[in-house]
Amino acid sequence: MLRVSLRNIAAHKLRLVLSVLSVVLGTAFVTGSLVFTSTLQSTFDALLDQGTQDLSAQIEPEDPRGAGVPFEVADRALGLPGVEAVTPGVTGTVVMFNSDGTPYQSGGAPSEGLEWVEPDEAVGSSSWISDGRAPAADGEVVLPESVLDNAGLAIGDSAQVYTTSQGMLDVTVVGSYSSETDVGGYVGVGFTSEQARALFTDGENASSVAVRAMPGVSQEEIRDTLAAEFPEYEVSTGEEVKERLSAQLSTILDFVNYFFVAFGLIALLVGTFIIYNTFSMLVAQRLRELALLRAIGATRGQLTRSVLAEAALTGLVGSAIGVLAGFGLARIIFAVLDAFDLGIPSGTLALTPMSVITPLVLGFVVTVFSAWAPARRAGRVAPVQGMRVGAASAEAGGGWRTSVGLLAVVSGIMLALIGTWQDTTRSGAITVGVGAAALIIGSFLVMPALAKPIAGGIGRVIGAPFGAVGKLAATNAGRNTRRTAATAFALTLGLTLVAAFGTLGATTKESVSGLIDQGITADVIVQGVASQGPPTPLAGGIEDQIAGVDGVGDVAWLAFGFGQLGGEPQALAAAGGPVGELLEATVLDGSLEPGPDSLVVSREVARDNGWTMGTRVPLVGPDGSESTLRVTGVYDDAQILGPFYTGMDVYERLVPENLRSTAIVLAKAEEGTSSDEVLANVTEELTEIPIATVQSKQQYIDVQSGGIDQLLTIIYALLGLALVIAVLGIVNTLALSVIERRTEIGMLRAVGMQRSQIRRTINLESTQIAVFGALVGAAVGVYLGWAFVSVLADSGLSQTTIPWGTIGIVLVASAFVGVLASLWPAHRAAKTDPLEAIAD
Repeated sequence: MLRVSLRNIAAHKLRLVLSVLSVVLGTAFVTGSLVFTSTLQSTFDALLDQGTQDLSAQIEPEDPRGAGVPFEVADRALGLPGVEAVTPGVTGTVVMFNSDGTPYQSGGAPSEGLEWVEPDEAVGSSSWISDGRAPAADGEVVLPESVLDNAGLAIGDSAQVYTTSQGMLDVTVVGSYSSETDVGGYVGVGFTSEQARALFTDGENASSVAVRAMPGVSQEEIRDTLAAEFPEYEVSTGEEVKERLSAQLSTILDFVNYFFVAFGLIALLVGTFIIYNTFSMLVAQRLRELALLRAIGATRGQLTRSVLAEAALTGLVGSAIGVLAGFGLARIIFAVLDAFDLGIPSGTLALTPMSVITPLVLGFVVTVFSAWAPARRAGRVAPVQGMRVGAASAEAGGGWRTSVGLLAVVSGIMLALIGTWQDTTRSGAITVGVGAAALIIGSFLVMPALAKPIAGGIGRVIGAPFGAVGKLAATNAGRNTRRTAATAFALTLGLTLVAAFGTLGATTKESVSGLIDQGITADVIVQGVASQGPPTPLAGGIEDQIAGVDGVGDVAWLAFGFGQLGGEPQALAAAGGPVGELLEATVLDGSLEPGPDSLVVSREVARDNGWTMGTRVPLVGPDGSESTLRVTGVYDDAQILGPFYTGMDVYERLVPENLRSTAIVLAKAEEGTSSDEVLANVTEELTEIPIATVQSKQQYIDVQSGGIDQLLTIIYALLGLALVIAVLGIVNTLALSVIERRTEIGMLRAVGMQRSQIRRTINLESTQIAVFGALVGAAVGVYLGWAFVSVLADSGLSQTTIPWGTIGIVLVASAFVGVLASLWPAHRAAKTDPLEAIAD
């Protein structure tokens, strides 16, 4: 029987290719995801190895948001036995400018200013001057070679660097440096020790102190020596530091991995239905052959195993090709990221057991599982069926399948509805998730029963202009409803995800826009440029400059510091100016305007902590200073204001003067001055500060919601993979259907049907299947999208917004997909020779 299976495969190479393709795409995506993240992990681990190769120990504050480690500690550590060198950590956020005055885009890689230390004196550094010299005076800097080239600068050129403490600085590039740990896009501007400490520290503390031990002294010995000398600080070995950084990196990469692998699994899931459909048709087409094998002595088990053997071979071949394609996909991803200079390091692709074995096993198991039911059906073929003429079509749509499907659909709808009534977001999301699974499974089971009335109805509408050809195409959908449903369900699943994600994204976007529109009454918003993620903080005092602009009335601003509030480390917002005039929020008690030593809190924070008006809350600054704040206002939860904020008097105590910055400035036009005029005046005033981004309220809304559009674009692109597989499924089904209906097509040709009419029939049949699947998917997706949005209402999502435009475009595209998928099968059908087909 094994030889029979192998000969069957060899005799139907086209059928094998079509079956293998659906496995290839799914496994390729899973492989590419695993290879991409494992390569990043190994590359970053190599960079960590190089960057910490001579790091013996590191001294850090117990609270990472504290003031840091005094430079005095570094000086004392250098005198301890066994210590060879120490390097205080002195870095801060900067924005480098190109030679044409535009901000240098780091592509997401760090952009920082640092204290330049000569390689033989530095700990954990592998940088060296490759051209020019090291900075020797204030205003002199060195840059990485790649930044120097990309920014259009040369040694000796004047340049500009923005720092949050002193704003724009005019500097001279005196050298370039190379590094074994250089990451594409990284911007490291090296200053002299004196200037770096003035720019990026409070003058007394470094962020940490790196220590290198003398030869022969172990990391554990130097750690114990330092811990005994400095018990108030946390001391770790270099290996512990590397492991901690590697674990943090793994957490980030795991999320990326899960995100991409999820879409690969979706692709495999879609492929499951295609493989199932393919083997169901193969069993139906080989009915007489299987019956003859039974008649000459083949057992049921042998027939079942022969079909499973074909499926296993298909799965192995498809998975193996998918693994190879996945490596190519990973290389393409790195090439694209490198082309956009996104700061992602690339290296030799990491070949790990997980990235090879996982997709191989997945592809094999999915294929065999998909073919299990058709294989069992093959084993039940009776010998007498070999005497029948034609293949019996497996009809479905009634009986237990439809009953179970209806039960699952109703259960899914009710569970999703019940989920929207839950008190907590977590329980609601779980309930809706279970309901979604039931609804999707139920839709698959019930779709054969819907195929004849709905797909046939769609076929009659689409085929009406084509007369008898259109009627014939509409009738074909009801001839084998299980095949029609299984083919359409691949698109159903894709459209369900598109509609659900689209509804969630459109609602989020609308909610964000609504919150900003209702929460901000200012006419002008000023922030730093977003060169590497969040906007860069503006230099402190810029609010006074904006307040002096013609036509500007009220000005409010927000800044951020760190401290222990109520015994917990917190990022603490501070507001200045008439906040209540420029930010809308419902005041429940007190005032939105912070007074001296006051704390204004949201209702949720007040409830969770038991704070009421007048409650005194202890505050400990990064330097250890203690004070007490008093709750002077409570407002209804408003995302624009965050959980709590204090006044600028507290901020000035928390943050040293040379490190103060402003996160956002809000300005309102004076009475009688238009908002457009104020926007133009502020823009002109800040032309000398290219780091500042001046926006109207609508422009600010567009930027904030633009990130959601970018995320949706990525999701839609990834879901496009499932739609591509669905197209292949339609091609596969139609091609096999043409083979199965060869005699029928020959008879139609014999009675006068033209080749063009044959092609049109297949085109219309494919279109109605695609539209049928898309309509069911859109309906299910919109309902599930509404349910998830309702569950997340407490997170700030407002009334559900359904992206009808996007859904409409996808539905039209589905009809086009149906036509496109039918071109090749229709061409094959039209070439059928009437006499040969009838003779068969």
